[in-house]
Amino acid sequence: MASRTSKPDFKTLRAELLRKRSLFEDLEFPPDNRSLTYNGKSPTDLSIQRVVWKRPMDIVRNPQFVVSGTKRSDLMQGMLGDCWFVAAASLLVNGPSKQFERVVPLDQGFDPKIYAGIFHFNFSWYGKWVEVVIDDYLPTDGRNLIYCHNKNEPNEMWGALLEKAYAKLRGGCYEAIDGGKLQDALVDFTGGLSEVIDLTDKSRIPSDLYDLLWKSSQMNTEMGGSIHLPDDKVRGEIRRENGLYMGHAYSITALSVVPDVRKQARLLRLRNPWGHGEWNGPWSDKSTQVRTMSTEMKKQLNLVIEEEGEFWIEFEDFVANFNEIQLCHLQPDALHQELANNKLKQNWSVTVVHDAWIRGLTAGGCGNPPYQSLYWKNPQIRFEVKDPDENNKRGKCTVIISLTEKESGNKSQIAIGFDIYQIKNPQHRPLDQTIPKDLLVRRDTSGTYIFYREVCKRFEFAHGQYVIIPSTFNPQEEAEFMLRIYTEKEIDSEVLDEENKPAPLPSPREDFLSELFKQHAGSDGKMDANELKEFLTEATAKEFKEPIIFNHEACRSLVTMLDKEGTGFLNKDELKNAFAKISTFRMVFLQFDTNHDNAIDTMELQTMLGRLGLQVSRMVLSSVVRRYGGRERTLGLQDFIIVVCKLTSLFHIFQEQQKKTGGPDDVAQFTRNEFLQFTMFC
Repeated sequence: MASRTSKPDFKTLRAELLRKRSLFEDLEFPPDNRSLTYNGKSPTDLSIQRVVWKRPMDIVRNPQFVVSGTKRSDLMQGMLGDCWFVAAASLLVNGPSKQFERVVPLDQGFDPKIYAGIFHFNFSWYGKWVEVVIDDYLPTDGRNLIYCHNKNEPNEMWGALLEKAYAKLRGGCYEAIDGGKLQDALVDFTGGLSEVIDLTDKSRIPSDLYDLLWKSSQMNTEMGGSIHLPDDKVRGEIRRENGLYMGHAYSITALSVVPDVRKQARLLRLRNPWGHGEWNGPWSDKSTQVRTMSTEMKKQLNLVIEEEGEFWIEFEDFVANFNEIQLCHLQPDALHQELANNKLKQNWSVTVVHDAWIRGLTAGGCGNPPYQSLYWKNPQIRFEVKDPDENNKRGKCTVIISLTEKESGNKSQIAIGFDIYQIKNPQHRPLDQTIPKDLLVRRDTSGTYIFYREVCKRFEFAHGQYVIIPSTFNPQEEAEFMLRIYTEKEIDSEVLDEENKPAPLPSPREDFLSELFKQHAGSDGKMDANELKEFLTEATAKEFKEPIIFNHEACRSLVTMLDKEGTGFLNKDELKNAFAKISTFRMVFLQFDTNHDNAIDTMELQTMLGRLGLQVSRMVLSSVVRRYGGRERTLGLQDFIIVVCKLTSLFHIFQEQQKKTGGPDDVAQFTRNEFLQFTMFC
C-alpha cells in the first residue's frame, strides 16, 4: 500500500520545487496503470481504449482549484464505482466550512506563485489525522476526466484531486475506492463515529425515526442513504421505475417539514452523486405537490426544477425504498439511541486502544460451539466506571464504545462485534472460563455481528469494573482494530495481559544418565550440540520407549539454556538437568496434543508456557506464533522445546542484566554490543 504520510511535508516539498522550478511527480502513485488497479492493468469496464494521464493545464484552459466557492453540486461521479465517496464528499461541502478546509486546505492551487504540481489533503485515518501528498496527474480518456469531475465548471479540480488522494490513502490505486460504504468515507473526512440504521425490516423501524434524524442534523451529523442490490446481483446499479437506483448511495443534504393537503409532510432532500437520475414520485420536480407549491415555499426549500440529481422525497417513501441510513456523528451525543435534549456535552474523554486478532493467538471468534474456549483468547480491555454523569438522574455513566476494523484493501471481509462483562472481583489478568459465574456478568453486546468497518453503540453503566472483549464472528480470522471508549469523565483502563515476570521452572529430577554421558561426551568430559543430539536419541528411546530425533537447532537451544558459563558445552550435571527439562516439556506437550498428531494449536501456547512457569505477554507470544507457527499455526514438540529454551535463556539474561544495571523490575539496560552478544548466543 502506498505511504499515507509524506516526509518531508507538503510545504517543504513545494518550496523546494518552486525554487527548482520543477513539477512534482509522485513515485508512490505514478501516472500509469499501477495507480488504476491492484494488478496494474487498465480497468476492463471503461469504454475507452486506454487511460491517458494529464495535468489539469493539459485538460482544460485556466484550471482552478476552486471556482466561485465550493458547493455540493461540484462533484459528479465518473466511470468509477465510488458513489459512496462522492456522496460523502458532497456532505463534506454541505457542512461547516472549517471542517471542509481541514480536509481540503485552500492554501494550494494553480496560481504560478504557488503551483508546483503538488497538492495535499488531510484525512482521519484510524484515530490520527494524516496528510496525503499527491501530484496532479489525473486519468483521462485523452480529452476529459474519466472519474470525479465538475460537469458545470469543468476547470474546477479540487474534487478530482481529493478523489485521487483518497484512493492513495485507501489502497494506493483507484480500484481501492471502487465500491465502499458511505459512512466509512464520512469518518475518514471527520474523525467522527459512524452508525448504520437498518431499514430492511420495515416493521422494526422506530416511530420517532424522523425526529431522531432531525435532531441529529441539528448537531451537524452527516447522513446518507443506500439501496441494496438484489441478492443475485453483485455489482452495478439497477434503475427502478420510480427513478431510484439499487446498489447506489445518496447524500441526505437537508430535512424539512412543509404543509400538505391533510397533514404536515416530512421531507428529506437527497442528492444522486451522478448529478442526474432523480426520484419521480411524490414531491419530485414534476410532481403535483411541486407544481401546486407556492413560490414562497419553493424558495424556502431552495427548489431547483432541473435534472441536476437533487430531489425531495417524503419520509415514508424514503423508508419504503431505502435499506440503510448511514450517519457520521461529529459528537457522541447524536447517537440515535439516546439523543440529548438538554445542553450538548462539549468535552468527552476518549480512550483509544490499537490491537489485533492474530490467528493462532488472539483470533478467538465469538464463542459459538465448538470453539467456546477460544473465545477467551480474544484481546480484552478493562475499564472502571467511578463517577456518574453530572446530569444522569439514574446515577450512571454514559459509555460509548466504537470498534473499528483496520480494513485491508478497502474490504470488510470479516464480521465484528464486542461483548461487555462486569467483574465483581477486579483483576488484572485476562478473563477465562475458570472464573465463577457469580463473579462475572455479561452486561451488554454490540448486537449482531456485521460486515462493517465500524460498530458503535451507546451504553449506561453503574459504578464498577468492566471488560470489553472485541472479536470476529469466526475464530482464526486476522485483522488489526481500533477500539475507542467515550465517557463524560476520565476512566482508568488497561489491556489485560498475562504477568510478564518469570516463575521458577520445576526442579530437575535425577536419573540414570551417567553411563550414557560417558559414551557420548568428549575427552574433556563435556558435550557440544552435535554430541548432545546423539545422546538424546538414545536416551529418549530408553526412557520414552521411542526416540526423539532432535535437530541441531533444538540441541543448540538446549545447550544455550543450560550452559551457565557460556562455554558452548554441557557437563554431566547440566546434561542431567537438560534431560529432566525435556521430560517436563514433553509431558506438558502431550497433555495438549489431544489427537496425538505431534502438533499443538498455538492458541494453547500461553497456557502451556504458564504450566512451565513462564508468564509471557501477548506481544511476545505474537512474535513466537509468527516465527514458529507456520501456515497452520501449530507447533511440533521440537519447536515447542526450542521456544521454551529460548524464553528461559532470555528471561535469565534479562534478570542478570537487571540486577547488574539496577532500576525497575521490568527494565534492564544493554549496550549495543551486549545486546548483540546475548541475542546471537540465544
